[in-house]
Amino acid sequence: MWGFRNAIGTIPWLVLCADPSLANADCECGYSVNKTSDARFGLFTELQENDFLHSKGDNVTAFGWRPQQFNVSKGDATNPYGKDFEVQNLELNPLKDTKSWSGESENGGDAGMRLWVRGDHSHGYVSSAELASVRDDVLYGSVRVGMKLGQSGTCGAFFFFFNDSQEIDMEFLSREFNNSQGAVNLVLQSLESAHNRDAANSSTYHVQHLDFRPDQGFHEYRFDWTPNRVAFFVDGKFIYEMTENVPAVGGHLQMNHWSNGNPLWSGGPPTKDTAMTISYVKSYFNSSATAPHQEYKKRCPKLDPAKVCQIPDQTKAPNGKDAQTFFFSQDGPGKTPGQETFPLTNKASHHVTPSSPLSIAIFAAFLSWAFFQ
Repeated sequence: MWGFRNAIGTIPWLVLCADPSLANADCECGYSVNKTSDARFGLFTELQENDFLHSKGDNVTAFGWRPQQFNVSKGDATNPYGKDFEVQNLELNPLKDTKSWSGESENGGDAGMRLWVRGDHSHGYVSSAELASVRDDVLYGSVRVGMKLGQSGTCGAFFFFFNDSQEIDMEFLSREFNNSQGAVNLVLQSLESAHNRDAANSSTYHVQHLDFRPDQGFHEYRFDWTPNRVAFFVDGKFIYEMTENVPAVGGHLQMNHWSNGNPLWSGGPPTKDTAMTISYVKSYFNSSATAPHQEYKKRCPKLDPAKVCQIPDQTKAPNGKDAQTFFFSQDGPGKTPGQETFPLTNKASHHVTPSSPLSIAIFAAFLSWAFFQ
């Protein structure tokens, strides 16, 4: 398995003064993200971007995400219903106008990928939706999702998962939303929480207040995961960090939307169909597998800072006129060398200037020193 050294402090750092010409550099040597507290950044070799406003078809797996099909019985009396995750509850619903970033969708309602929770639970199970990234080698990274949550007694989640003790969660409970505000539950699962089947009393559980309702518009939810820290963001603004129980193995990215009627968690269930809608996912990460690392070394045998592309921050809620966001995969083939990209209805014709200027001091890691076998 490949990964970053735990002793990140042993990695030498090269100080650079970047100029605007680097904005047009190809990205053979990866993608970088700045921390909020200083100018140091993490360097990530892999990319997966999904523009679900312009993704069409019946096969979600063709876009790098695998729908999940399984059920969970209700268990004890605190769960009035079981959960039934079904493939048909995932729907690609792109914009009608392929040249637009807002407007009417093909199937009505919010454009994007929709994860449905159904209102008919007469059979004792709540029909729900879950999907996992096809790639199962995500190890450290910066992962962002444009998302509008569901209503009426559901739990919507965006997370990294290897097992019940190696997990990073951003979970939204619609029962916690009031007339104008909401909350997000931030969790790093641990051996203790896995054993107790409850993370609420652990040091890596935090409920973060939000000054908006997550079910009334799209917002970007993000976590930056490095060996010693997970930092959480909303619309580009840092909100919280955790430094204990940080996952250290590769796994999947996942999203789900569900209810089992538990009054202490999901609430509900809803009495009518309700959707959680994803407008995009942008993942910049390192791999726990050998082959991607070897391919990276072919693309970038020696780290060239001019071929490291800085990831722009999304500093506004991606709604309406701000729904058009930057994708490396829509900015020419030189920005995604060796990466898998996906077909779009807009033919990747829309260029957005990165919102973060590169005329700032940045630090670049000598990545060849940063991996171990």
